[in-house]
Amino acid sequence: MAMRKASIVFIAMSIIFLLVSGTGCPFFEKNLVYAQQSLSKDLRLGTGNILKLPDDVSLLYGNAQNASLDQEFILLGNNPKIPGQHNVAVSNPDYGLSESFPRLRAGEKFAINSSTDSDIKYSSAAVTLTPITSPFPPTDQSISDIDPEVDMAFSTPITLGSYHGEIGSFVIPQTVRPGYYLLYTYLQYPGQNMTAVYNTLVQITPNTTGISATQRPAQ
Repeated sequence: MAMRKASIVFIAMSIIFLLVSGTGCPFFEKNLVYAQQSLSKDLRLGTGNILKLPDDVSLLYGNAQNASLDQEFILLGNNPKIPGQHNVAVSNPDYGLSESFPRLRAGEKFAINSSTDSDIKYSSAAVTLTPITSPFPPTDQSISDIDPEVDMAFSTPITLGSYHGEIGSFVIPQTVRPGYYLLYTYLQYPGQNMTAVYNTLVQITPNTTGISATQRPAQ
């Protein structure tokens, strides 16, 4: 009985010492701040689940070269009458094509890196290559001023494949004609009924060697 009382007194004194000395304060402060942040999110947003989209999706190709894919749309909902179609596309006001763009050869290997540290992650990613059929580059405006949905015409997208995880490896088909394309990556969030759409302008050039390019892109 005396031992139990001694243990209780020791524990109580230890807690008091931690609080007084400040040693235990960071733990309590951190948890208090976290609780306050969680409550604040619920009050302001109606949820504590915040989805952070990848902000550094990139194309890896050639000899350790890379290019950014910019987020153009967020697709919300699914249209049950037309599989693969969505109810609404939310455009990114900061989206724009880059004046500089990568050049890849038919048969060349490349990779897409879409790594993210978000708690809510996409389940899979699909990659397509969409041919630009309107005159390009334009003669009357800069590339960065182009709105693809208004100023460009396209033909049927070429499906390159899909991947799970942070990096997917692909190859430009040998049958792809030289020209200008938009390379799309669709990050799919089925739990949120949402798809994030990224793309970049690319130029495809002929494979003059006549064989597949075997160089592995840097990762």
